[in-house]
Amino acid sequence: MNTADIVLKGNAIFTARHPNLMSGGIALKGNKIVAVEEGQKIDRWVGETTRVLTYDNQLIMPGFIDAHVHYFMGAISASEHMCTEIAESSSEEECVAIIKKFSDTNPSEKRILGIGWFPANWGDAPLPTKCSLDRAIPDRPVYLISADVHTFWMNSKALEEAGITTELKTRSGEIGHFEDGELNGLLFEPEAFAPAMAKVMDLDTETMKEIHRKFLAHIAACGVTSISEMSADDYTETTYKNYAVVKEMEEAGELTGRIHLYTRLSGVTDFSKAQGLKGLYFSEKLRLSGVKGFVDGVTSTYTGYLLEPYSDRPDTSGIGVPIEPRDEMEASIIAANAAGLAVRLHCIGDGAVQMALDMFEASEKVNGRHGLKNTIEHIESIHPDDIQRFAELDVIPSMQPYHLTMDQNEKISRIGRERCRWEWPHKTILEKGGKLAFGTDYPVVDFNPFPSIYAAVTRCDDEGNATGVNPEEAIGLAEALIAYTASAANAYGRLEELGTLEEGKLADIIVVDRNLFTIDPHEIKDASVALTIMDGRIIYER
Repeated sequence: MNTADIVLKGNAIFTARHPNLMSGGIALKGNKIVAVEEGQKIDRWVGETTRVLTYDNQLIMPGFIDAHVHYFMGAISASEHMCTEIAESSSEEECVAIIKKFSDTNPSEKRILGIGWFPANWGDAPLPTKCSLDRAIPDRPVYLISADVHTFWMNSKALEEAGITTELKTRSGEIGHFEDGELNGLLFEPEAFAPAMAKVMDLDTETMKEIHRKFLAHIAACGVTSISEMSADDYTETTYKNYAVVKEMEEAGELTGRIHLYTRLSGVTDFSKAQGLKGLYFSEKLRLSGVKGFVDGVTSTYTGYLLEPYSDRPDTSGIGVPIEPRDEMEASIIAANAAGLAVRLHCIGDGAVQMALDMFEASEKVNGRHGLKNTIEHIESIHPDDIQRFAELDVIPSMQPYHLTMDQNEKISRIGRERCRWEWPHKTILEKGGKLAFGTDYPVVDFNPFPSIYAAVTRCDDEGNATGVNPEEAIGLAEALIAYTASAANAYGRLEELGTLEEGKLADIIVVDRNLFTIDPHEIKDASVALTIMDGRIIYER
């Protein structure tokens, strides 16, 4: 009998195939799991060269699979080129002071980049404008990305560099103006800020590779082994360059995370370019997995699409939404599914979620039950009558539990307490047969999965205070872990290869520094990873 390269032993093994723990071991050979056995049976896989790792009561489980990541922007956001301290600002003035200090201490930066400012952290203050940035930093372009990554705040130099003018028209999103028609420095939603994002991404290949190496090391330390690029990348030179960089890293053996790419859905019905990319990028570590579209924006700036008007702005059910006309987006979805491409749709408000489900239903009527893993992303609010439709249509609800904490109960004022009963309704979705897939939406939330798992299990903020108005939507630990492993693998269409510990699957395994099942749930957020194995290779060991 062949012996294993690595054997992990422990008393707390969570396979993600069912909610129970087992005691025993896992044998790895090459990049595959060759055995998962109870008790001492695993010893038959131990040979002279086998590395045996024993973890007693620490939790052994599949590697975390983050179902929603903006990888390329996230890599830059995690680098020294991006100021993240602005996330701590409590006002426009404080944010400008922070970015001014960053600018002064980084004189060699061609552009000043920042991420994390958030209207919910500024009370009822109005949205910022270019004026304050122009006064503080008049001589270099400044690009500040909101925490939810749906708004760019820029100075005049950045508007000029990115080619944003009063004459520029977009199919969706909005270019902000003052009452007199002058640009105010705000760009709302992806299509409108695409020229600005291209400038943020404008780094040379070697700089990008170094940024990727550091970023991947951080991801590995968080126990995350599969991620995505969910920015709906357009079919442009910038996209092809970004993809080529990570492919070169894969060929050099430097890719320590499985990256799933999603290109643009909006406005496309001929998906030959996406199919061509799928042929080029379809390895175990780097593959094009589908296309991504946006139905709405975010409720913080009233671009989330609601079925009924906003409670604090009864004049609108969402500004500029749906982002694309229903008939045009539906045609794109039907064409994408027909081309063998899974579709993922950004939907924040209950109106957006309902529209997305309707469009997926229309695609099924045309294409049949195609087996592709269509998903709806975020689902921050939903009409209760739509919850059961996830199971009926085999659509995956891809959600980010820590966003409820980050929201700081803003939706109570935005959509009212009654509708907030159905914000982030994790438990009800599971009870109605839906298969939750969890993630972070990085860089909106850090890669560390434990605060997100804690939020899903307790519905509390970091200080232990209840968040939201529906604590009954808390779920069990096993359910949360499955959402972060097996169900997230399913969202990528890879449940046959990833997400559970069983013979024949790819060897992506982690060890947590404690048994999450035996500690107080409020301690979950403090857990960390002791070991990460990806593709049968140890990529992080504390």
